[in-house]
Amino acid sequence: MAMEGQELQEGKARVRAHLIVPLERRGLERRRGVRLEDHQAFLTSLEARLAYMQPDKLIALAEVIERHATGKLKTNWPTEVSIMNWARLMQVPPASESRLVRTYMQSGAGLAARDGGYLVELFGYLKKWGAPPNGYSMSEIRKEADHNRGKLAAIRRAVSAGRATASEIQWQQGYLSTEARCLDIINAKGKVDA
Repeated sequence: MAMEGQELQEGKARVRAHLIVPLERRGLERRRGVRLEDHQAFLTSLEARLAYMQPDKLIALAEVIERHATGKLKTNWPTEVSIMNWARLMQVPPASESRLVRTYMQSGAGLAARDGGYLVELFGYLKKWGAPPNGYSMSEIRKEADHNRGKLAAIRRAVSAGRATASEIQWQQGYLSTEARCLDIINAKGKVDA
């Protein structure tokens, strides 16, 4: 589920306090030819899209943006695409924040993955690569799912025999937790996002 309400407001305030205001104080300004209302919309979009980031990551991102300022005097904001790409390198957005992951998981492909037993692996692929899988990738995803199914079964047997290791139990819990999260994303289809 996407960030909403109080959490989103706090995130936007963090972006303003640790990224936008410090950069504006240092002299970063809108690009030439960009209308004031378009620049305000750009900043508002950044606030919402970067709301997931922690303060230290926002401070680091501000340094990168400053280093890559555009224009003749290097005092203009870079594009939103560039900023989002740098942000993802510093702190990967939660999958629920990614429109691609949400829409792909809620599509027929996500339902096929759920029914075919490779939902968690598809989710991991989408998070890692930020693009839908091609045919080769799908076969790799299915192979990984087969492997993980075997691993889950082995851990279940070890748990019932009382000989599962802490790391096996931790892996199992992580896998099942990710699976539950994926199902939540699929079940959220049709519900209004904030």
